Amino acid sequence: MSQGMCLLNEALDLARQEATALEDGAFEKAVALAERRNAVTGMAWKMYDRNESEQYRDCLTELAHMQHWLTERATRAYSDIKAHLQRSRVERRRMQGYHKTVGHALLQ
Repeated sequence: MSQGMCLLNEALDLARQEATALEDGAFEKAVALAERRNAVTGMAWKMYDRNESEQYRDCLTELAHMQHWLTERATRAYSDIKAHLQRSRVERRRMQGYHKTVGHALLQ
């Protein structure tokens, strides 16, 4: 196996680790893995060997599927976090109103 194929396999492994990190909610780790995966994939492209075009195609196809899944998962996580923050804001406003009302009642 050529060095380029080894790098593509490393990129696939990094994508799998990134998926695990996303599932675990370790978003900073997922970002670091994505950046590393991008760099490794770039290095693999520079080492492309026409004699291994079929293996490259297969690995790149799998990487594309992984990227699609990772993008969907990251988008879902973003939406979940955004919804949680919105609920927190509403709850904070509700509690502020409650404290204000109780405060006025105690002053009377």
